Order: sequence, then C-alpha cells, then structure tokens
Amino acid sequence: MRAISAAALLGALLLGAGCANNSGTAPVEEISAAQFNNPAPATISLLTMVNARNDFGEHSALLINGSQQVIYDPAGTFRHSQLPRREDMVYGITPRFADYYNSYHARFGFYVQIQTLDISREQADQMIATAQARGHVGKLFCASAVSDVLNDYPQFASIRETLFPGAIMKRVASLEGVNTSFVRENDIGQNYRTE
Repeated sequence: MRAISAAALLGALLLGAGCANNSGTAPVEEISAAQFNNPAPATISLLTMVNARNDFGEHSALLINGSQQVIYDPAGTFRHSQLPRREDMVYGITPRFADYYNSYHARFGFYVQIQTLDISREQADQMIATAQARGHVGKLFCASAVSDVLNDYPQFASIRETLFPGAIMKRVASLEGVNTSFVRENDIGQNYRTE
C-alpha cells in the first residue's frame, strides 16, 4: 500500500513539474517604463516558427502594434533582460527587439514566417487587452491561444481555433491584404547579439 501511495505521489510531483509555470511576472512599474509606442500604422503580425524540413509550423506568436507594441508569445520560452514579461505578453518591443525575437527563433532547420495585416489602432488595443486577459497559456497551446485572440474579429472569422500553428499560417495567407516576409538564418540557434 505504501509503495502505491509513494508511486502516486511521485507521479503527481512529476506531472506538476511538467506543468510548471513558465510565465513572466514583471511588476507593473517595469512594464509601464518599457512601453514602446511605434508611430507606424497599427498592424498585427502572425509570427510562425516553421520547420524548414517539412514546412510544419511549430510555434505561433503575435506582434501587435497599437498604442504600444508588444509580442503575445503564448507558451513561449523567449526572455530578454531588457524586456519585461507578464504572463505571455512581452513589452517594450522596439523594431530592434522585434528583429531580435525573430532572430532568436530563426536558425538552422527553422525559419520565421511573418504575416502582417493592417488593422485599426482601436482593434490592435482590443487584441492586446484580449491577449492580456487570457493570462498564461500551458505548453502546446500557443496556436489555440493565438487563434482565439484573432477569431474574435470579423476579418479573422475564418481562423477557427486550432492546436496547429501551420493551420493558422495557411488561413492567414488567404486573407486579403496580407504582407508576408521570412527570417532565415543558418546558425545553431538563439545566438543573436545586441549592442
């Protein structure tokens, strides 16, 4: 009986460790100080990390430019000492840090596909608020969270909730006015340097 109880406790501990919280906990003051207002028109960019061997999307995130520019990185592992993170939202995203984020993910065998659409500033701010309200997302649910944020809006109604980043990427590709670009690098990963 003790062996079964010990095994059950060990199993519960291991399960709990697999569900460890990987979210950020930056204080509000740090987030406020880091906010970056990009004067460019409001946009939303779907960032998909793609396996180059099979073009399979493996991670989804959103770069949202509204009254501030942020990256919604649900279930993501991206961290930078100069960028506060609360839950799955990364703040202080200047153009340099947007490039840094993409370069962090692009490496030998993987590239980043960036699909950008113009939206209203009001819509961008609503998307930021929706993403913030979702809180931390567990591992493997990045696409579900991203598709859920997008499909609240009529122009993204065709993007049904999914667990597959590549499915969102394909649906966004069919939207009118999408601008697509790619980040490809041949390093072994996560070695981008800033000055």
